[in-house]
Amino acid sequence: MSKLISKTLGGLLLTASCVAPLQAETLAEIYQLALNNDAQLRAAHAAFKAGKQSIPLARAGLLPTITGSIELTDGDGDSSSFRTLNFPGQTFDAGAAGNRDNETEFYSLTLTQPLFDMPAWFTFKQGFDLDQQANADLAAEQQALIVRVAVAYTEVLRTSENLITAKAEQRAIGRQLEQTKERFDVGLLPITDVHEAQAAYDAARVNTLESEGALDIAFEALEVMTGQPHSVLAGLAAEFPIQPTEPVDREAWVKFAQDNNFALAAARLGVQAAEKNAKAKRAEHLPRVSAKLSYSNYHEDGSFNVDGVGNQPFSQDDEPLVFSVRMDAPLYSGGFVSAERKIAQQEFIQAQENLLYTKRSTTQQARSQHLKVHTNGARVEARSLGIVSAKSALEATQAGYDVGTRNIVDLLISQRLLYRAQRDYANARYDYILSMLNLKEVAGLLSPDDINKLNAWMKPELVVGKSDSRTKL
Repeated sequence: MSKLISKTLGGLLLTASCVAPLQAETLAEIYQLALNNDAQLRAAHAAFKAGKQSIPLARAGLLPTITGSIELTDGDGDSSSFRTLNFPGQTFDAGAAGNRDNETEFYSLTLTQPLFDMPAWFTFKQGFDLDQQANADLAAEQQALIVRVAVAYTEVLRTSENLITAKAEQRAIGRQLEQTKERFDVGLLPITDVHEAQAAYDAARVNTLESEGALDIAFEALEVMTGQPHSVLAGLAAEFPIQPTEPVDREAWVKFAQDNNFALAAARLGVQAAEKNAKAKRAEHLPRVSAKLSYSNYHEDGSFNVDGVGNQPFSQDDEPLVFSVRMDAPLYSGGFVSAERKIAQQEFIQAQENLLYTKRSTTQQARSQHLKVHTNGARVEARSLGIVSAKSALEATQAGYDVGTRNIVDLLISQRLLYRAQRDYANARYDYILSMLNLKEVAGLLSPDDINKLNAWMKPELVVGKSDSRTKL
């Protein structure tokens, strides 16, 4: 009996039937690969760099602009000009017709400085909000990457342990099926026991196949973030500690989340930016005043060939320096300005509602994640005790089966309860890890240091490999 029990439970302690030659990758190594290759994070970096141009772009509306132009022309063609001169008692026709050939050079340089432009001023102030919003958005995405890596990594470990228990269950039920058939052959058991054992074995075999597929899928999910295939990971040490949150008070975490959550900070900055944009659009009805200083140089050389007279050369030079002050006032633009003002106002209201939703959502997430940490921590301890109880129950059922007081159905149920307890314990540990990371993310506390601390409990000697690297049953 004890030999059978030891064989049955031995499968629960296996991490792999054959060790892959590759070195097991740790959580920190996977995270570093994701930092360099994750498409979502790289897209966030591009958005961040674009957002950092908000201040220079908005400042441009208040700074002077300088424009220059050059124009060179070469003309040749017939020209005529006549006019009638009236004098007392006499009328003369004056003018000439001939061929005109001329070349002109024109250079200009103009400096324009806004003096009063309220839309540009509010747009400039909005640029600072957009700049800070870009910082918050990137920080939120960096924290999200930590969680995504942890979720994908622990999913591999979770499905691996599910596969281990599924294979152990299949082996145990397979041996039980063999014993049941032997007992049936000698007339000790009815055929119904054989059918029960066979059905349980077939179900266990299907469960093993499903677990193998789930494990390979979990490995593929890692590749989405790292851009590289993975086949061997380091497992989580059995000594991983379950600790309460610090501080323990739930409302303290809520307040901290309200003050430090990056998504909430981005929403607040979005409201401020939308408010300034609404003010800028309202100010479009106001006049704009600008000063302009322009310098130009015009030079023309040419000749005018008049029939019977000959070539008449001419030349012209003009070099003005002009300073002007200009005011533009929008009087009517077909309703364009009014429509933009109304759109901006509604976008401001939308940003306010989004902020309200984010505040409520952040509060709810902080409370729920804090509760999950404590619940999952308690579950880990309870599941650990559940394994002890399931083992004892299986031993008692096995003893009863050996003496004939318990049937095959009772034994199979006890075995399933043990494997379920083992799976529940593993899931509780990973749920605790993820709930703690999620709580820190909501509170704005999550950092790469959390990955390093968790990585210290990933042991390369606890090999977790793909299903095709394991011995097939």
